Amino acid sequence: MLKSKRLWAIVLGVTAVAAGAAAWLYQHRVASRVASSAPPTPVVLPPEVTLPGAIRARHVVAVPAPVEGLLEQYMVQPGQEVFEGQLLARIHNEGLEAARQAAQADMERVEARARALESALIAARLEASRARAEAERVRDDYQRAEKTFERQQFLFKEGAIAKMVFEKARKEFEAARQQYEAVENLAGLAEDRVASLTQELDSTRQQLEKAREALEEAQQRVAATEVHSPVNGILLARTRQPGDPVGPHVPDLLQIAVDLSVLEVVVEPEPPVLERLSPGYPALVDVPEAPQTGLPGRVLTIEKDGHVIIEFSNPNPAIKPGMNAKVRIALNPGAPGSPR
Repeated sequence: MLKSKRLWAIVLGVTAVAAGAAAWLYQHRVASRVASSAPPTPVVLPPEVTLPGAIRARHVVAVPAPVEGLLEQYMVQPGQEVFEGQLLARIHNEGLEAARQAAQADMERVEARARALESALIAARLEASRARAEAERVRDDYQRAEKTFERQQFLFKEGAIAKMVFEKARKEFEAARQQYEAVENLAGLAEDRVASLTQELDSTRQQLEKAREALEEAQQRVAATEVHSPVNGILLARTRQPGDPVGPHVPDLLQIAVDLSVLEVVVEPEPPVLERLSPGYPALVDVPEAPQTGLPGRVLTIEKDGHVIIEFSNPNPAIKPGMNAKVRIALNPGAPGSPR
């Protein structure tokens, strides 16, 4: 009997505990449903927010690598002003440099040959001039000897002179004739050498002209390894390091900011602020480094990653890309004193 009463007491206790737990669970579910169905508490935003950001160029010109090779060196640092035509970087191309050196060596070889021929021609002309002058002198002697011999020959036939006198005149005439022929032959040879050297020099000069043209073309190809600025502006970035392979496949080896009268600031507002913004929304830009405050701007674009691009006009050339800025945005644009 006593055991039966204890058993009933235990059963009644377990039942009471289970009933209490069920009641608590029911009340908790009802409270959760009520809480979930209640409207969310609205986020209270301040009248104006200030967002930090970095100034960047609105208009950027990309400078490609013109030829294949290894980036040798840069001539300017990011942030420096550059002008159109300024040398910005050099690229080393072994093939182009080897071709230039070969063309240079070939031109120097032909040039040396031309100089040697010019010197030889000067000497040959001098020698030919001397030989011709000697031939003229000997010819005069020969003509006088010839006239003397003809007179002596006439007199000998007439019996007016002795044979010994005639033979002497004949020998002198033969000697003068032989000397004249020898000297005339030498003068002819000297003049032939002048003509030959002149022809060879003309041919060498033509070769030299072609060699110079080949060198100029090789130098122009090597000059293409120099990267020059196409515009006036400020160098923003260098995308490769010295020693890196580059070529036309690198379209943005250098980036140059142009038209700094229009700049932009990149900011990253919180989601509640981001929801209030849209393209064209007004803003004010402060540049502590200038300092320049209250520059009017507007929301240009809102990117998918939450970044907001603020465009503003830049009246101060001291304000440049890379500087820090603070953007003030009135979340109630219609309020007095807010950006319009």
